[in-house]
Amino acid sequence: MASLIRFLGAAGLVCAAACVPVGSASIGVVPSVVRHSVGVSDSNALIAEVRVSLSSPARAFVEYDNPLAGRYRTRLEMAATEHVIPVVRLRPETAYDYTVFMVNGADESDAVRGPSGSFTTGELPESLASVFTTATGRSSQPLILSDYKLQKSGGGYFVFWDEVGALVWYLRVRNPGPVSSPAQGRFYFVPWARGGLLQFSALGKVTDLAGNIGQSHHDLVLMDGGRVLFPMSESVRLDHDGQRRRIIFDALAIWHSATGGLEEVWNAKEMWDILDPAQHWERADSEGVQKWTHLNSVSPGERGNYLLSFRSRSQVVSLTPDYEIEWQLHGPESDYEFPDPTDRFYRQHTASQLANGNVLLFDNGKGRPDAEGGHYSRALELRLDDEAGTAVKAWEYRPDPDIYADAFSSAYRLDNGNTLVNFGARESEHSQAPLVVVEVDASADEVFRVETVQLHEIPARYRAYGGIDAIYGETMLRPPTAFVHAPPPVRRHYERMKGVAASTFDLYMEDGHLVYAKAPCAMEDIALPFFLHVSPKKSYVLPEGRREAGFDNFDFKFFQRGLRWKDRCHAEVPLPEYEIDLIRTGQFVANDEVADDRDRSNEAPASAAWNVEVPLAR
Repeated sequence: MASLIRFLGAAGLVCAAACVPVGSASIGVVPSVVRHSVGVSDSNALIAEVRVSLSSPARAFVEYDNPLAGRYRTRLEMAATEHVIPVVRLRPETAYDYTVFMVNGADESDAVRGPSGSFTTGELPESLASVFTTATGRSSQPLILSDYKLQKSGGGYFVFWDEVGALVWYLRVRNPGPVSSPAQGRFYFVPWARGGLLQFSALGKVTDLAGNIGQSHHDLVLMDGGRVLFPMSESVRLDHDGQRRRIIFDALAIWHSATGGLEEVWNAKEMWDILDPAQHWERADSEGVQKWTHLNSVSPGERGNYLLSFRSRSQVVSLTPDYEIEWQLHGPESDYEFPDPTDRFYRQHTASQLANGNVLLFDNGKGRPDAEGGHYSRALELRLDDEAGTAVKAWEYRPDPDIYADAFSSAYRLDNGNTLVNFGARESEHSQAPLVVVEVDASADEVFRVETVQLHEIPARYRAYGGIDAIYGETMLRPPTAFVHAPPPVRRHYERMKGVAASTFDLYMEDGHLVYAKAPCAMEDIALPFFLHVSPKKSYVLPEGRREAGFDNFDFKFFQRGLRWKDRCHAEVPLPEYEIDLIRTGQFVANDEVADDRDRSNEAPASAAWNVEVPLAR
């Protein structure tokens, strides 16, 4: 990284005889600082380095401070004459003061104050800078780690937030995925849709530990002796439902780091009858491929057992330490009944067993019957009664209003009894609605909430983790006091735009986009789908299938094109490049479908809730 650091300044021959001891302990001869400098990485705006040259070997650390972001101390470096001290846990575009300390004794109590300086962090990469974050409350966790996947443009990040919701670290990776043992500072992960086992460091280095070890996916468990347990995908072609299908199922395997060998310890096909229709809860995917089990989490239990979460079966299974089925919860051949049908879960993630024996999971709710409440998501804790053979809800967190995360997502119980819940995806029609992470207490009351929104992208967050005190061994000396929220990344200066119409929404033209704006704006204002019909000056520029209709159809639902921030709604739609004669737009009435080729002229649907006509030639 040294070659990527731009140095911001230097000081020479300081602290010769005027060094000030910080502690009261007796110390030996203190070396002088020959020079020092600070730099911010060109490749990562939130990583800095302080370089220190001493007249003789000594240990060293740096304290750094911002009035809002908090005060921190780097880890204590080993004795040397040349130090390169990494500084992490920084906010973007933020000024920090720092001071170098030398240590001749065993710990920081023998520290002697050295030179001081300042630096300013850089701008986030565009794909993160365009993420708008709001946070309320304060987390009990000093840091929260999560992945952030860009489903539209590809790739993604790992990120850390501090306890008030500010982004303080990031790492761009091609395939972010589940992380193992983050609370231990061991950041191993399974890359998404690739297989293998990788590790990332706090300084941005990604190491491939095992190469491609087969179709590993979704989770991993670090075991003793350098072993790693993870799910693997396998497949077989069989006649199923009257068709020849490729059926994908799961196995569990252990990778031995000492030898590089792979050992399969459990296989779904050997435990269940793959030809039994009762064992299949999910229908075939496209092109005749069926994900039979879709194992999406593996969690060590309290008795050496392992809890497996099978999304396609809406089932949690406990395996004994010898990898035999101990019990099955929900799904095919469940060992437990649900006296209250609304306690059932659907297409769940992150099943874990708590110290009291209860099972905690994120209930995505996809496919939940209307009689049980329909599509909504929650964190759910179930109490299992082995004698009665029943599963009963012991606790849940269900936000009001409901949030529906049809995929991804996570729920983890923290050491203090709180629960960190990640609503990590939104169904396609709400793909740009906020992703939400909340920390709730034992009463299911929110103590912390962070929401992220990104226009023109379809983000997803697979998991969010607490229980982490430091990124690179740093110590918090004063907690952050505030997180200043910038306005969302939308076109804010409507007075500078060309106003073209006013109705329920005000319409503007800017940079080839039609902009919809409304304030104040409530959720009911954006619940109805929008129609947008664009007629060109010359009909031959239309796609062949649209020429008879005489207009292009760009109908949309609000969260496909916009966001709601506080009491303002904003959406923008790119217009075609051809010369436009007429635009007609508005909203359908409730329960109407988005327009299609049934409309043969650029007229408002008969059921329009509101509509405007914009004559325009450009």
